[in-house]
Amino acid sequence: MATRRALVVGETPSLGRAIWDLLDVGGVAAEYVGRLEDAAPLPDPPSEFPVVIAAASGPYCATARTWSQGVGPGTALIVVGSRDPAVARLPRVHQVPLPLVPDELLSLVRRLLDRTGTAPP
Repeated sequence: MATRRALVVGETPSLGRAIWDLLDVGGVAAEYVGRLEDAAPLPDPPSEFPVVIAAASGPYCATARTWSQGVGPGTALIVVGSRDPAVARLPRVHQVPLPLVPDELLSLVRRLLDRTGTAPP
């Protein structure tokens, strides 16, 4: 069985890479993609990627909009930075504002991975 890990979607590439680096330093296994569609297959069902992190510092979050169409049932989505009003209405979505507090994000990711039965190393 493949290692389950977080998937970082870098809609804002610099923010996405910074989050990926933070997870790496924090001992949380993660993969980075530029768009959710670049993850093959999409996290449905949540086997390998029980947590998806959208790094989107703008007013619109494409990953969250895709989520609103039913992608990723059973998978948790963390949206970092976006002010997209659609995000607040979505189930299984956690919003993390900027500026980012690294320990809080790591704690949230670990907690969500633990809920799915996967503990980070």
